[in-house]
Amino acid sequence: MLYLIITTSLYDKTNQSRYEERQSTYIDSITNVLQLLNNNTLIKPIIVENNGLRETYLDNFKQYTNCDIVYTYHNNFNYPHKGVNELQDIKYIIDLYNIKDDDIVIKLTGRYKVLSVDFFNTILNNTDYEAFIKFFNVCTQKYETYNSALGFFAIKCKYIKDFNYACVTYPEVEFAYYVKENIQKNKIMEMTDLKLQYMFFHGQQSIII
Repeated sequence: MLYLIITTSLYDKTNQSRYEERQSTYIDSITNVLQLLNNNTLIKPIIVENNGLRETYLDNFKQYTNCDIVYTYHNNFNYPHKGVNELQDIKYIIDLYNIKDDDIVIKLTGRYKVLSVDFFNTILNNTDYEAFIKFFNVCTQKYETYNSALGFFAIKCKYIKDFNYACVTYPEVEFAYYVKENIQKNKIMEMTDLKLQYMFFHGQQSIII
């Protein structure tokens, strides 16, 4: 079974002035990926938001029959970087849905726009692999052995359950090291083209990775 966990945080502690812009981006990007999936019964989409149980515009995505929305309180906690809060959300979903160790978890940052179903099809057609990751520095826009595009990746659930940030370097670097140290090389599919519109946190700038 494949679980698509779409991470969201409607309240940005670092910049409260961009709420409407953030809302527009979330709605556009999440709508797009759910339409691409077209209620695919092999992939379960779950939207997780970490500012507490309440009514939000995310509830409108319940119109997609296979999509769930879950609220947590993990944004209440302060850590060295928001990747820790996000990882808590993902692990909460894993526990809540009793996701099995060998199930594939696909993680998508909700503000990023998936432009093609290719990544999903790659996972479905390559069941012998345990991780599908682009090793890449989004800032320099270059390949790096120990850096990763955390906005969109897939990995067997057991590896997410065992992973925790040490917060000694960038989360993209820590995750890349963890994957390469814990998964056999021939079980990692190194992606070269995610067909993902990556939105930087500042302003409207975006890149396709």
